[in-house]
Amino acid sequence: MWFSIDFSSHVPVYKQIVEKIMVKVAQGELKKGDFLPSVRKLAEDIGVNFNTVSRAYKELSTMGIIEIQRGEGYILKTENLKDFNKQVLSEVKQIIKKALNAGVSPEEIVKVFEEVVGREIYDSKSRKSEQKLQSKKSGK
Repeated sequence: MWFSIDFSSHVPVYKQIVEKIMVKVAQGELKKGDFLPSVRKLAEDIGVNFNTVSRAYKELSTMGIIEIQRGEGYILKTENLKDFNKQVLSEVKQIIKKALNAGVSPEEIVKVFEEVVGREIYDSKSRKSEQKLQSKKSGK
């Protein structure tokens, strides 16, 4: 399965699909020229109506992220997600403002940020160490 959908979320399913695909692009899992699953295949995999996937693909197409290749399917058109990144940062700002308005201290927010960023840095370093170890083992 490509990804899962949170059916209890307040975010519409088609928007979740758009976001999940854009995250895959941002993480480098999808690159320019890669094909996306067909509308019916993705709908079947994630358990939604094919019209929902079609709407998500249409939105991605309108945004210039994907394009249809007649007779072949949908292909990733760009890896440039500046607008997506701006949107994510805007959401982060809104959440920080909401937390501050709810009485969460700036120190607590920084602590959460450091936990998240620290975990990402640790995970990244851990993966690199594992890759080095594996390459040393295979080189012997």
